[in-house]
Amino acid sequence: MKKNIIFISSWLIYFLPLALLTGPFLPDLSICLIGIFVTALIIKEKKYIYFNNNYFIFFLLFCIYLIVRSLFAKSTMLSLESSLFYFRFGLFAICVWYLIENNNKLIKNFSIFLLVIFMFTLIDGYYQYFNETSLFGFHWPGTRLTLPLDSKAILGGYLSRLFPLLLAVLIYSFDLKKTYVLIILLILILIDILIFVSGERTALALLFLSTVFIIFFLSKYKRIRIFTFLVSLVLMSLIAIYNPSIKQINIDQTISQISGDKSNNIFIFSKVHQGYIVGSWKMFIDNPLFGQGPKMFRVLCDDIQFNQNDDIDACSTHPHNSYAQLIAETGILGLIFVLIFYFKMIKLVFIHCVDYIKKRELLLSDYQICLIACFMVTLWPFIPSQNFFGNWINIIYYLPVGFFLHSIHNKKNS
Repeated sequence: MKKNIIFISSWLIYFLPLALLTGPFLPDLSICLIGIFVTALIIKEKKYIYFNNNYFIFFLLFCIYLIVRSLFAKSTMLSLESSLFYFRFGLFAICVWYLIENNNKLIKNFSIFLLVIFMFTLIDGYYQYFNETSLFGFHWPGTRLTLPLDSKAILGGYLSRLFPLLLAVLIYSFDLKKTYVLIILLILILIDILIFVSGERTALALLFLSTVFIIFFLSKYKRIRIFTFLVSLVLMSLIAIYNPSIKQINIDQTISQISGDKSNNIFIFSKVHQGYIVGSWKMFIDNPLFGQGPKMFRVLCDDIQFNQNDDIDACSTHPHNSYAQLIAETGILGLIFVLIFYFKMIKLVFIHCVDYIKKRELLLSDYQICLIACFMVTLWPFIPSQNFFGNWINIIYYLPVGFFLHSIHNKKNS
């Protein structure tokens, strides 16, 4: 029974990156099945260490807070849609940790599957770029590339957010200096270029952010990423020169949206984005401690109390920035949970640097550095983002957490 559950759940994890290419339903179904199967196994074996740890207790408190806040929101049932089952993402991370400890081939197998899925995504992405339609018939909307198996134009975001995880599991599973090094070099460059031409400026910014972080803090494999990134920058420059539309999307449009119509105007990301953030701030000021409740931005953004700008439509399903959404919907208390985790990661990296300078010892492995890069990308505040409570994006957020928890637990027991 145990072997069957571990086998099925492991395969659900292997195919999770592929499921993410189809939209939110299949990956959400996958993590729910993993959560049910593996949690039942943990309880049966009475291995409560997976629940009795600071991470899970802290996360559970966050979930309880979200649910309680939803109960007092303007639209309780709508708010509970985001908060009531949010615990499934943290539970999924715990299950990944358990499966890695009980399947010693999981990380290596996952790295092979993730690499193959990335290669498939790259083939489809480049085909789509040159033919304006994916291999499966999803049409390129003209400015942004879609997922291979879904019409959502978030291909760049998918690649940029999962790229550090890909590098992490490859480093863990293989010696990148000796094995398949040319293939890895080529794939890294192809990922960089496809994100650049995908039309997603946020994805490009996240790629640069994770790359700089990885280059600064990697020890053994630093040169591989430096080389591939420099080659990518040269190729990006050539593409921008010979393809004005790419330059217009990634550079000219960014400058135009930040500066506005007049040179003396400076907006946060863009005039529309600034409208979202101003509305979020007003919601926060109205209830600074608790916010308005999860999923309430979309309900209240049309309210004249929070939206008094006739120039722009500052209403959307979410304010397109995680921190703006958190202060608006969960207040200071909700924001504190996220900031504590963020600063915990920063503290780990800081201690890692201090130990290296003083003792020439490394607190974190290159594998862990790449996993932390996933969290830096997720929690970076100065960039537009998807809905903080969205199913699809949260699966990407929490997938590396399980790998990181396993790595910390193994180090403590070694």
